[in-house]
Amino acid sequence: MKQDNNAEQLIAGALKGDEVACRRLLNLYKGRIFSYVYQIVKNYHDAEDITFDTFIRGFKSLKSYDRTRSFSTWLYAIAHNLAIDFLRKKKIEYDYLDERYPASTDFVKEFNNKQKLDKIDQALYQLAPIDREIVILFHKEEKSYQEINEILNLPVTTIKTRLHRARLKLRELLREK
Repeated sequence: MKQDNNAEQLIAGALKGDEVACRRLLNLYKGRIFSYVYQIVKNYHDAEDITFDTFIRGFKSLKSYDRTRSFSTWLYAIAHNLAIDFLRKKKIEYDYLDERYPASTDFVKEFNNKQKLDKIDQALYQLAPIDREIVILFHKEEKSYQEINEILNLPVTTIKTRLHRARLKLRELLREK
C-alpha cells in the first residue's frame, strides 16, 4: 500500500524524534481513524478524544511496532481497543452510524440516496455489534480479512463466516423494508 510505504519513512523519522514526521503520520491517518471511531461511538467529541488517544498511544509504543505488519492496521487495532474500552466504561452497546451522504445539487437524487443509506443504517443497527464492526472494516474501511484479524483478534474463518452471515441478514432486512 502506497500510504504504508510513505508511513515507513515517516516512522523512521518519528523514531528519531522528528516532530515533522510525527505530524505527517498524524495527518496521514487521523481522518480515517476518526471516521472509524466515530462510527463505533457515535459522538463527535468522544471520537475526537479516542482518535487523539490512539495517536498518543501509538507514538508512545512506536518502538514496539512490528514493521512486518501494516502500520494502518496497527493503528486501527489501537483505535478499536480504545473505542471498545470507552464503550465498556460507559456501558454502551455500540451501534453503527455512517455519514456517507453524497454532496449533490440534485435534491431528489440526494434525498433518494439518503433514504437508501438510512435503510442500510437501520438494517446495520439490527446486526450484532461485532458483525457491524466487521462490515464497517471490510466494506467501508476496505480492510482485508487478515487486517481485520489483526484489528479484532478473531480467526479469519470466523471473520469470513460472520461477514457472510451479516450480508445475508442485511439482504433479508433490506428486502423487508
